[in-house]
Amino acid sequence: MNHLTIILKPTNQCNANCLYCSAWEPGGKNKIMSQQTLEILFERIEEWVRHSKRTRKIKIIWHGGEPTLMPLDFFYKTIDLEKKIKETHGLEIENNIQSNLLYLDQEKLDMFKCLLAFNGRKRTIGTSFEPLPGIRIIKNGDYTTEWEKSIELLKKNNFPFGIVYVVHRRSLDEFDTIVETFLTKFPHTGIRFNPLYREGRAQNHACQSLYITPKEWGDFLVKLYRIWESHNKEPGWQPLKEIDALHFRKDSRACCDLAGKCGTTHLGIDTDGTVYSCGRGIDRKYKPYGNIHQNRISDILTSPARRAMNNRSAFLENTYCHGCKWWRYCHGGCPMDAAIDNNNDIFKKSHFCLSRKRFLETIYKEPFVEKCCS
Repeated sequence: MNHLTIILKPTNQCNANCLYCSAWEPGGKNKIMSQQTLEILFERIEEWVRHSKRTRKIKIIWHGGEPTLMPLDFFYKTIDLEKKIKETHGLEIENNIQSNLLYLDQEKLDMFKCLLAFNGRKRTIGTSFEPLPGIRIIKNGDYTTEWEKSIELLKKNNFPFGIVYVVHRRSLDEFDTIVETFLTKFPHTGIRFNPLYREGRAQNHACQSLYITPKEWGDFLVKLYRIWESHNKEPGWQPLKEIDALHFRKDSRACCDLAGKCGTTHLGIDTDGTVYSCGRGIDRKYKPYGNIHQNRISDILTSPARRAMNNRSAFLENTYCHGCKWWRYCHGGCPMDAAIDNNNDIFKKSHFCLSRKRFLETIYKEPFVEKCCS
């Protein structure tokens, strides 16, 4: 293994109340990661790297809840722990963060400048945006107003950011509004469009009116592609860019839900040190691999639950997805999507298989086949 991506959730607390929050736990208590757990994590990483001849890079994605609710000292402690490992073992550690960016101030942003610095550059802060009212909510005031204040602070500090947009029922009804907002307000910003998935608060009855079908998600992507194409494919819209790159073999990289390798490349670590497959595995509490308080990373990586996750792609290729001409474009989709719709059985296709086929067959007709020189 040359690299490992760790989705780290230091807290499940949040300062927002979004209707479709996937990380929300019914009756869940506010939890935060202790400094002891943080120190043990880096002890485990240091131990693992010391005995591994191949590991050269770790990417940490800070997630939540809302990670910026953690004390600043927690992050500065992280920076010190990472620096020690880098200097001792030459390990590259890259930090990324996904934040709602509510109530961002200069003090937090200065911390980000330290935490997210990598090879002399500031890493992009990931955030979420919703142009339509009544979806992303805060207790007092207007969500969008507070979020836009933080975006202005980022721009003032020349700090790059990217946006995740969750596509739901109202997005379909107000497609033109959504697209026009992103084209006019964020023409040079990377945007990732994801479908709403039924996890956390999105399982509740109050969210059912926002559900979309796989067919509708596929049709949304087709419609979005036509707009993207009409703008010379210049907007940084995902997953359109990565699928286009895969199709024309410009680039072999794909997001974790399409690559079919997440079982070998990702871990998710919860507030108490319990290890899952990824951030979505934490949200679902799907078959933990162990806990860093009791288990070494080498043991976690060879746990039965992780071995099963690693075998998913090969199993699907030889069973449910056997002979599918679009296999290399998705590799059966996200295991957690499959778990949601198949009673926790990840050894089934994601129900978004229909979405992808609808998109791929409409846009590309047939898979790209590289011609050999005669």
